[in-house]
Amino acid sequence: MDIPALFDRYEWGFETVEAGIWRSTFADEQDEEFDLYVAEGEEWLHFAVTPLTPFPEPACRGKLTSLLLSLNQSVRLVRLATDSDGDVSLLADLPLAGLSFSLFAATMDALVHYTRELAAPLARTATDPRFEISFP
Repeated sequence: MDIPALFDRYEWGFETVEAGIWRSTFADEQDEEFDLYVAEGEEWLHFAVTPLTPFPEPACRGKLTSLLLSLNQSVRLVRLATDSDGDVSLLADLPLAGLSFSLFAATMDALVHYTRELAAPLARTATDPRFEISFP
């Protein structure tokens, strides 16, 4: 599969980090920039907006983790995760078998949509122990 051609068709700029890994950036309405990585595995195409939030304050980690788990029940096509360093990421995966432009575009749209919707309140949750938010 020609992943750079999918980026081009989507009209989205990118750079090749190394063979099989591409990086791009985009901004939300507050001009906060986010890194998007796409990595081609043997069977899957992996997407990651990372980091999605600032590094969580110790007093905020429990509440942030609970919120991420709750949000994973309502987001579609993507999932929220933390890595071993504590960074929060927005992830998606597509099987390479049968990969189409429409699936690629829908995944990119979902990543951008959820980043723009969730990044600011998740950042507040990660850094302000007094901040309270709930999502439907």
